[in-house]
Formats: sequence, structure tokens, C-alpha cells
Amino acid sequence: LIGGLGATFYVCYFNTALIFILIIILVTEVFYNPTSSAENPFGSSEALFDFLICWKAPEGIQGNSDGSFLTFFSTGGFIFGIVNIVGNFGAVFCDQAYWQSAVAAKPRQGVWGFITGGLTWFAIPFTMATTMGLGYLGLSSSQGIPLLSDDDINKGLAAPLVAQRLLGSTGEYAMIILVLMAVMSTGSAEVIAVASLVIYDVYQAYICPFRPDLKHGQCILCMKYKTAGSEERCSCAPYASCKQCKLDMQTRLNTKSVIKPRYSCQTHGEYKEYQDHLLGYKNWWIVICTFLTIPLCLFGWAVNLNLGWTYYFVGVLIGSSVFPVVFAVIWSRTTAAGMISGAVGGC
Repeated sequence: LIGGLGATFYVCYFNTALIFILIIILVTEVFYNPTSSAENPFGSSEALFDFLICWKAPEGIQGNSDGSFLTFFSTGGFIFGIVNIVGNFGAVFCDQAYWQSAVAAKPRQGVWGFITGGLTWFAIPFTMATTMGLGYLGLSSSQGIPLLSDDDINKGLAAPLVAQRLLGSTGEYAMIILVLMAVMSTGSAEVIAVASLVIYDVYQAYICPFRPDLKHGQCILCMKYKTAGSEERCSCAPYASCKQCKLDMQTRLNTKSVIKPRYSCQTHGEYKEYQDHLLGYKNWWIVICTFLTIPLCLFGWAVNLNLGWTYYFVGVLIGSSVFPVVFAVIWSRTTAAGMISGAVGGC
């Protein structure tokens, strides 16, 4: 069994691989129609193009040039692109799930992992949105009327409709599994991230710190100063080279009981017990946060939130934190007051 952050990585990898497989199935069905299904009017990119060129966008709504869905000159698309770039940039920098993954990974592997992951992730929305969006427009063109209302489209029902029309019940199950895999990957990471913030950034820092009277420059283990000019200088051995800690670790690994023996190291034992104490609270907070997502989802359903509004709102909400976070990374003179005022003030 694998637990902790490593288990999250393995689960996310499996979920993402399954998402890619399902997307490939949907793309193949829209552009190739390998089963020659009579319900699929496309079967090739040329056939889909013929349907799209005959279907015009509503006047004055999308802002598309000549009312065409095949143009890059779109006011609505331009606004969506800005919100998408700024919003996703802010989401990555403001998301604790990304930060804790970056901190847990080694620098070299972490950098290449995030670069590769970003390039690989781009294939999911690009392929999924392009295929299912054009597929919906093509189906509407083949029927001569829009298959969904604007409210239904904003609720994200275009992709399930295309999957159901082209693949029947198989497409319905494929969309359910795809959504479940996506929610499972992001949901698990976000729940762990929120629990980590509550325990390590709030509870550990302000409610129950390990050394409440610790001053700047003091060692958190022995409370002696680390500076060379102090009379009682810290002489605590590093954890990596502590023989007693290694012996404690081996003893606890060999213990089959749920209750592990206490740490015997005089230097690090008390602090490690404190960390185990925090880990226990974190596990409980993971359970609490998981159950709190239920009323949150019910609230979103009750007030009739749709995906389009939510996406734009998130972009506007977190977009103001982009520049403060960037300056915090690249400019050493950035202050806490400047970051807070910039994020709250919208710049």
C-alpha cells in the first residue's frame, strides 16, 4: 500500500491516462466514425467542415466575423482567451496543491515534471473542447436547429450531448467516467491542499506552535541561538545524520501494532511526536473537507450556477494575484504589505 502525497501522484497518473483514452475514443468517433454508425453524420474532418460552414453564429452575440464559427476573429473568443490565460496563470500560482507538489519533488525532476505536465495537460482542453464543441455545432447544423439552449450550453451539456448522440449509452458512460476521473484527481489534491493550509499554516503557526516563545535565530529543537557570537550555541545534530533517529525509524517500521513506540531520540524525538500530532489532525481535516464539499455542491446547484459563469468568476477573482506572486518570485524587495494590497486592490 502507498499513502500520502505519493498515492496522490499515482492516482492522478492513472486517472489522467484513462481521461486520455476516453478523449481519443471521442475524437476517433467524431472525425473517423470507425463503426460506420448511422447516428454519426460526420466521419471525416471534411464532412464536419461542410456542416460548420452552413451554420451561422447568432448575430451580435458571439461577435464572430461574418457570423462564422470557423473564424479566429471573435470578440467573445478573445475575451475568453484573456480570462483563460490570466485565470489559469493565477490558479496555478494560488493553488496550494501545486505548491506542495513542487515542494515535495526534487528541484530538477520537479521543473521538468511541471513543464512536461503543462504541455501534456494542454492536449486535454484543446482536444476535448475542439472536438466536442465542433461536434455539437455540426450536429445542430445537421438538424437545422440548435440542440441546446444557451443556458444548457453554459451548464456544460454540449459534450455529454455529442457523446450520447454519437455513441449512445457507451458515450454516456464514457462521459460519466471522464468527469469522475477529472473530479477525483483535482478533488483529492484540493482536499489535501486545504487540509494542509488549515493545519500547517493556521493551527501550527498561530494556535498550537511547537515553541510558542521561540525568537528569531533560535533553534526550534533546543531554543539555543545558532549565531556564532552567542554564549550557548546550538549543537543539535542534523536529522539526516542522526543515528538514534534512524534506529527509531527502523523500530517503528518493524512494529506491526497500530500504536507505535515513542521516539527515543533526545534531540528530535519531541519534535517528531509533534509532527505526528499534526499529521493526525490533518487526516481528520481531510475527512472534514471531503464532507464539506457536499453542501458546497448543493449550494452551487441550488443557486443555479453554471460552468461558464463560474469559469469567468474564478478568473476575475484570482487574476489580481498574478502580478504580486510573480514579483514575490523574481523581485527580492517585494514586501508582504505590497503583495496583500496588490491582490486585494486588483493589481
